[in-house]
Order: sequence, then structure tokens, then C-alpha cells
Amino acid sequence: MSLDEYREQLIRRLKSCTNTAAARTLLAEADLVLVNARLTALTQEKFWESLDEDLEKAREQARLLADREAGVKLAAVIVVAQARIARFRERLSEDPARE
Repeated sequence: MSLDEYREQLIRRLKSCTNTAAARTLLAEADLVLVNARLTALTQEKFWESLDEDLEKAREQARLLADREAGVKLAAVIVVAQARIARFRERLSEDPARE
């Protein structure tokens, strides 16, 4: 599975989360996958950046859902996911071994 395919799978899984705790767990798993794959910090940064951009689009779509409650829940999951992604990206930027 390529990183793009993995990111797309992760987006689908995040969109199906029913609560923010599940989103945090998914992202923790994703972080572990990236670290264990021994990807460079730059590659990881690009992955998180692309995921964050995709989630921003999904957040806009959530606002347009006919089921308002579902839209609010999805938006909450996405906001939490984006906050966690920001933490991962900050950690990567502070890494002295960054190439």
C-alpha cells in the first residue's frame, strides 16, 4: 500500500469515527505506522500536511450535510484530528535529526 492509499484509507476511517477519542486513536496508530516505516521526517511531514489539507476539505463538506447533527459530529472529529496532526508536525519540526 502506498502512502497516498494509506492516507485515503485513514481519511475514510476518520470520517466514520463516531467520537473524538476514536479519531485520536486512529491518528496515534498512523503515527506509529509512519515511525515504524522509518520514513524521513520530510516524508512524514508531507504525509501529515496532505492529510490535514484533505481533512480541511472534509470539514467544509461536513458543514453542508443535510443531517445537521452528523455534520457537527464529523466536524468535531475533524477538528480534533487536525489538532493532533498539528502536534505531530510540531514534533517533527523540532526533531534535531530532521533532514
